Amino acid sequence: MIITVLRFIIASVTWFISALPFLIPYHILLTSQSKKMVYKLPIEHMVIACIFVYYIAGVLSFTGIPSIVDIVQNSFSIITPKGLNFPPDEINMIPFRWLTEGVRPYMENILLFIPLGFMLPCIWKKYEVLWKTALYGIIFSLIIEFCQLFNTRITDIDDLLMNTLGALTGWVIFRLLKEHLAKLQDKFSVRSTNIGKIPLLLREEAWFYLACAFAGMFFVFYPFLRPFLHPHLKYFIF
Repeated sequence: MIITVLRFIIASVTWFISALPFLIPYHILLTSQSKKMVYKLPIEHMVIACIFVYYIAGVLSFTGIPSIVDIVQNSFSIITPKGLNFPPDEINMIPFRWLTEGVRPYMENILLFIPLGFMLPCIWKKYEVLWKTALYGIIFSLIIEFCQLFNTRITDIDDLLMNTLGALTGWVIFRLLKEHLAKLQDKFSVRSTNIGKIPLLLREEAWFYLACAFAGMFFVFYPFLRPFLHPHLKYFIF
């Protein structure tokens, strides 16, 4: 049991490590720009942001996206002389088509995105607005489904619907616990003085972290770390 837990921890840490080549330069730019704009980034904010990146990278690992090597080498024969060839049996645009086969996949997709809907408004107060959290969840899920067109995963509208529902569920949980999280939010929030306009790097932090996690999985984890670790941690490396 202990060995199993350790293997999972090692496997999951590699998700975050993969994002570091992109996360570190972003944090350097973010800190530099924040100082120029008289912003102060609390250490608690940076820590919770790293946890957010870890979570996003984990979602990308569980759902499965192609790597830069897959695209360049055309590993799944998607690119043909006549254009892109997406297998029809790997695309489902009919809602709830697989419902009769069981609800487990639906529940898994909901549960996978609940932390997203909870963390977004908890870390960034602008996501306390429901539609902003919903939009983030929809776009994130769309990115995953689009990427799955280029590997052997199924691109499914049900995944999009359930992922969005999961994000909304997480947002509702946050709203229910908001009063109890007020002090915690204050520690994570960005302190500023006399700022006329919030810098883009800070204003769209959540999207930049998504980009860092995606780039890490696409350019680092799947092409390099996964092949190296897979023989030893094959049950936990997706």
